[in-house]
Amino acid sequence: DMLDFADLISINKFDKKGGLDAIRDVKKQYQRNNTLFDKDVNSMPVYGTIASQFNDPGANSLYKAIMDKFSEKGLGNFNSSFEITDEMSEKIFVIPPNRVRYLSEISENNRAYDKWAIDQKDIAQKLYALQKSLEILANASKEVITHIKKEYETISLDLHPKNKILIDTWEEVQKKYQEKIFKFKVRDRELSIQTDSTSLSGSSIPKISLPKYEAWGDVLKWQLQENVPGEFPFTAGLFPFKREGEDPTRMFAGEGGPERTNKRFHLVSLGMPAKRLSTAFDSVTLYGNDPGERPDIYGKIGNAGVSICCLDDLKKLYSGFELANPMTSVSMTINGPAPMLLAYFMNAAIDQECEKYIKENGLEKQAESKIASIYKNKGVARPKYQGELPEGNNGLGLYLLGVTGDEVLENDIYQKIKVETLTKVRGTVQADILKEDQAQNTCIFSTEFALRMMGDVQEYFIDNGVRNFYSVSISGYHIAEAGANPISQLAFTLANGFTYVEYYLSRGMDINELGPNLSFFFSNGVDPEYAVIGRVARRLWAKAMKNKYGANKRAQMLKYHIQTSGRSLHAQEIDFNDIRTTLQALYAIYDNCNSLHTNAYDEAITTPTEESVRRAMAIQLIINKELGLARNENPIQGSFIIEELTDLVEEAVLTEFDRITERGGVLGAMETMYQRSKIQEESLHYEHLKHSGEFPIIGVNTFLNKKGSPTVIPEEVIRATEEEKQYQITMLDELHKGSKDKSAALLCNLQNAAIQNKNIFGLLMDAGKVCSLGEITNALFEVGGQYRRNM
Repeated sequence: DMLDFADLISINKFDKKGGLDAIRDVKKQYQRNNTLFDKDVNSMPVYGTIASQFNDPGANSLYKAIMDKFSEKGLGNFNSSFEITDEMSEKIFVIPPNRVRYLSEISENNRAYDKWAIDQKDIAQKLYALQKSLEILANASKEVITHIKKEYETISLDLHPKNKILIDTWEEVQKKYQEKIFKFKVRDRELSIQTDSTSLSGSSIPKISLPKYEAWGDVLKWQLQENVPGEFPFTAGLFPFKREGEDPTRMFAGEGGPERTNKRFHLVSLGMPAKRLSTAFDSVTLYGNDPGERPDIYGKIGNAGVSICCLDDLKKLYSGFELANPMTSVSMTINGPAPMLLAYFMNAAIDQECEKYIKENGLEKQAESKIASIYKNKGVARPKYQGELPEGNNGLGLYLLGVTGDEVLENDIYQKIKVETLTKVRGTVQADILKEDQAQNTCIFSTEFALRMMGDVQEYFIDNGVRNFYSVSISGYHIAEAGANPISQLAFTLANGFTYVEYYLSRGMDINELGPNLSFFFSNGVDPEYAVIGRVARRLWAKAMKNKYGANKRAQMLKYHIQTSGRSLHAQEIDFNDIRTTLQALYAIYDNCNSLHTNAYDEAITTPTEESVRRAMAIQLIINKELGLARNENPIQGSFIIEELTDLVEEAVLTEFDRITERGGVLGAMETMYQRSKIQEESLHYEHLKHSGEFPIIGVNTFLNKKGSPTVIPEEVIRATEEEKQYQITMLDELHKGSKDKSAALLCNLQNAAIQNKNIFGLLMDAGKVCSLGEITNALFEVGGQYRRNM
């Protein structure tokens, strides 16, 4: 009966097996039921659709047919300009179907390497035994000596030539580290580092300590699985020595308007030779919205993060920091609207260099005349930095507020500055959309479109020589904060990383060009596995990138930022939180992290105050500057428990890779919410043990204060002021009024490029010069689709 009475028929989930057969059979049945034998069977009103896929051709055709049917039956005038095409619904695969086993292939690859390493170790050990036998039996009969030598030659055929070199050059390596000065190259630059330091007692403390192994098997196994820092598999670290003059400190800040966060940035970096800034955005920005008076938006402006909605906000936020300076590095914790914030950042850096060019060449008068003319035509007030500049802010970046460099400089000069700046900027944008679906929830675009934009950014970076900026920070921190244990955090994060690699390769990118633009971000708790999270990540990633993907040395290096665990901070006995953070920071520094954020003790109850942030920074500084053992840069190498934990965690991660493969890879597992469910189960397990007291937490469920470990009420709660909120709204209104003519055309160009499947990041850079965040977000919603969670 359904087919008899239906005007139109939809067969959804058309991407499933048998979809084509189903639509053929239903069309034939419809033709029979309605005796339409004089018409082509393919003209029957039966539509194959994939409703879960944005801009699906079948769903679009069904929509057009419904609108036309309403008009035809006189039920209303629903004329649609949409043109029906012959294009059929087809599943858009992010990862090609023939590559869905990529995680298990990595597991197989890494396990094969480990087995090979053991086999090679055994061969080397036998050769060492035979060599020693020759030395001991030097006076034995010629027959015995000949037999031993023949056996040695036979067995040596099974030793890989590169491994023979590792054994033969081991003494040279040891001598190199015993010399006072160690020379090495980083990107064609030769660096010289002193190999030791002197303690107050006059002891010489080596920066790198090597094992005292003599047996060739032990030496080879150590080199194949551990090795010195800077050598494959990078277990101990990525570079031979830590960078001098730049501590791994990177402090997280964001509150109020851009001016207030700018002040905090200058506070935490005052006196630091390297400026390493990490930015937290408010939830309005995180969801791609503009500040506004709508109650659910207004209350969140500038709270728990900085409010950023346009290019001028970014200029004020980082004013006084030279963004193109190699000693400046900026990290932005933003995901859904990450491409837009990245476009703002790049434009801000370019305009800083334009500002320097104008002042260095005495072009202020011409520039100011052009700016005055621009604002006379706009008929609005030019934006200004609110309040006085903080200590350390020289005003760099504020000269071109309200305008961009291409409006005041000749095009050829601007383009030259742009090209040079893009190759210089250092930093990271988080932009990890997979972990957002799995753990944090700030997805705004459909997953496919969000991944496509990530690919566009990476492609733009490759094409424009952006070598020092990371296009993504593949993050486990949020996975851990949502409740995952350290093994699940590491496994899900690395799996997401390899998913991005597979996707970028499917778009035709080169592994050696995309690899260096990837970075990672982990959480560091107090569980035993956290002691080895960095070394396992580096080793596992390097083995896969080298042996599975054929990547070069630079692309094999897993660079990561780490942050002490926010989840481990408690409102009860709040002063104990600094102790927890100190222990977590010690784990991270001993494990040779690339950068570190130490949480303030009061983050359990409020946005950190200046006093608490200073204490958090002091934790790192005391470890790095005062703690004697921290003078050594590989202090945990050689520990039996560290080596055992490393092997245990690495195998646990590979096992989890296989579980994810069974569910169709990372994206397939996400469809059934596998990662999210596992995170929730592990979170519940922790909370249960905490509640029952089986998992002791000092000051919370044991060692209680006589007063009952009361929850501390903060004396000061950091919130955005009414003035800050109102200024953000007023400034945005002025921007919209002054740029409405330009913004419409730029947004139209952006949408057309997205519809035509072109790379949109270059056009995002253009739109970011005049359009607000909300304008760009809404324009892309229309062509890329909004996020919808799988149920």
